[in-house]
Amino acid sequence: MTPLTASGTPPASPGLRVRDLARTRGTAPALRELLGAPVPQALPHAPHGFALLPLNDPERPEDPEDPERPDGPKRAGAPEHPVEALRTYPLPGGPVALVRVPRPAPGDCRAQSFDPSALLWLRLGLAEGLLHSCVGHLGDRPSGDSTVLLQPLVKAQLAEAAAEQAEFAAWLGGGLADGVPASRLRRPHDRLTRNGRALLRLFGAHGFMAEGPGGVAHVSELLADVHQDVEGAR
Repeated sequence: MTPLTASGTPPASPGLRVRDLARTRGTAPALRELLGAPVPQALPHAPHGFALLPLNDPERPEDPEDPERPDGPKRAGAPEHPVEALRTYPLPGGPVALVRVPRPAPGDCRAQSFDPSALLWLRLGLAEGLLHSCVGHLGDRPSGDSTVLLQPLVKAQLAEAAAEQAEFAAWLGGGLADGVPASRLRRPHDRLTRNGRALLRLFGAHGFMAEGPGGVAHVSELLADVHQDVEGAR
């Protein structure tokens, strides 16, 4: 029997929680939710040593003992040495860092990634957030007596992007990605990448802003590139 919450409704699955955070709050809160999940006992990273991790939550005070800081101490079971932050992405919802950890020894089980299906949920949420932002952005841009949002070609492209996301959500919700190795999920990730890039084109020049839609889409693609290598490298 499915357990119920205090309100009498079934609790949201981890994937749905991650998706909701990515859609409404951004990449860093969604990654922080994954890091707080009970499965990974070490900072998730691929065997090549790269990972994308959230920096400190801007809504809480700076804490040098925070295990989620790339330059701070790590949780139990994490690599002994501090990770090396290579680049920081100042995204909506908080910054995210591309980091490198010491290359693990052959057979080291700590060379792990996030749950593959949860990563897809996260990227879907980011794509849905991009769609929402795109609709708002285009709705604020005048075009003659109307707005860019109401132009027939623009509406058609937005409808196509929304339909693709709805189809992808139904596929994920059906559990078809559950338990599937990351190395076999390249095509679903490619679909999300194409969806995000199509939305960026609708943003126009605004879509290339590193602290806006362009940065969100870029980091979403990096997440796929970094963590897709884990299964294939073993």
